[in-house]
Amino acid sequence: MDQGQPVRAYVICARDINPAEDYGSVVATVAVQGSPTIGQRLDRLPLTWTLWRLALVTQAGWAFVVLSDGIAARIYPFVWGPQGAFDEAHFSWLLVISTGAGIVVGEYAFAVLSDQLGRRSILIAAAATCGLGTLSAAFTSNFYVLALALGLGAAGIGGVLATNIVYMTELAPSDVRGRMTQTTQAFAPVLLNVLGNLSALVLMPQHYQLLVVLIAAGPLLILVPLVAAVLPESPRWLDAHGRGKEAVAVVTRLEQESEARAGPLRAPSVAQVPPEPKAAARDLFGPQFRGRTVLLLVCWILGYSGLVYGPLGFINLYLVKVGFTAQTIFTAGLISSIFGAGAGLLIAGRLNERFERKDVILAGAVVASIGLVLTFITGSVWHSLPALAVSSSVVTAGLYLWLFNMYTYTAVAYPTRIRAVGTGWTDGFGHIGAILSPLIVGSLFVATAGTGYIGFFAYVIIPGALLPAVLLSRLGVSQRAASLESVAAV
Repeated sequence: MDQGQPVRAYVICARDINPAEDYGSVVATVAVQGSPTIGQRLDRLPLTWTLWRLALVTQAGWAFVVLSDGIAARIYPFVWGPQGAFDEAHFSWLLVISTGAGIVVGEYAFAVLSDQLGRRSILIAAAATCGLGTLSAAFTSNFYVLALALGLGAAGIGGVLATNIVYMTELAPSDVRGRMTQTTQAFAPVLLNVLGNLSALVLMPQHYQLLVVLIAAGPLLILVPLVAAVLPESPRWLDAHGRGKEAVAVVTRLEQESEARAGPLRAPSVAQVPPEPKAAARDLFGPQFRGRTVLLLVCWILGYSGLVYGPLGFINLYLVKVGFTAQTIFTAGLISSIFGAGAGLLIAGRLNERFERKDVILAGAVVASIGLVLTFITGSVWHSLPALAVSSSVVTAGLYLWLFNMYTYTAVAYPTRIRAVGTGWTDGFGHIGAILSPLIVGSLFVATAGTGYIGFFAYVIIPGALLPAVLLSRLGVSQRAASLESVAAV
């Protein structure tokens, strides 16, 4: 085959597969005969606007829904708390529901639906659920109404979290997966934090209702239409569910667009690879996947209870307690969103697949821990905006390096048929950590108030950041530059 000639007519499973057939044997048979699989055709696509736009829309989805995550933590220290709407104990329980239990339920439920009904339609449904639930916070300060509505919104957040990284992972070519995911992921936290902190600077606390309406409008009025208009269904999902003709049509369209932008495509590798297991949800705890499922679940629970939801729930309250104003806090957050989250992930994106992802996760935990130590020093010794901006930037860089690589690592760890439900079981039920966080971190926060809240920082840094990263680095499977099919077969 001439390596310089475009290849347009590869057809795999151009007929629908009979449900009675063993899909894995069909793929294996085709691979042996020398025709490229859907995965192999996707893996040879170059990084052009064809793929960048799909990844950007997917990551915009993450930003718009996560902007709703922890909305109670944005409002309570400046509005509901001073108004006496409910006390700090009820605030902790509101965090349990709106950043923990709701996301756990939503991530698992929507993940099951995503594996059964498709990635695209579930992204739309979950985004709409998130926006509708969040909107209520603009119109009430009643604890029970907020718990119900924000819990519903959190379910939508979980649905998007369980589906968007799975969708992007299934489209990303294996040799540039790190560059594609982390470069566009750099866009997501910048969008998240710029929208959140810039609008908060202007509107908080006097016009917090308008802030909530704007946050809810993101999923409802921007994300839902974007997904509907731009994203095709995942061809790997179509292929895995016996809809070969549709999968071929999607990949062919992507190939044609990529070829129009980048010239003739390289021939796909048709080396025989082990077929993905014909897996079901129960196989997550079977002999092949039990070890990685338990390991990822433990790491997510620890990370969510500490590094993610510890600062999300209590860092603003800590900064208020030690004397920082709302304007200073949100200004530092705006600065850190650009120089922390954006710069950190762009650098990681340039590294691409040169390092093992699990080692990058460990590096992120170390960087975030250093930033938290600096934040403690800033609160205890040096009250200034520059010091807070620097420490926040270091925390943010490490946090997003840890978080987004954990997302990708988790999605790559499972075969297509159970990728979303595998993510739901690990990342989703990992949000049990978000349920535990207000209870553990909140108790330590109160108990060590007289010593500078050191218990809060100690928990977030040691069991909440460093321990899960070390566990994954030592015990996790390697993924660097590997195809999804080969990792799933390990």
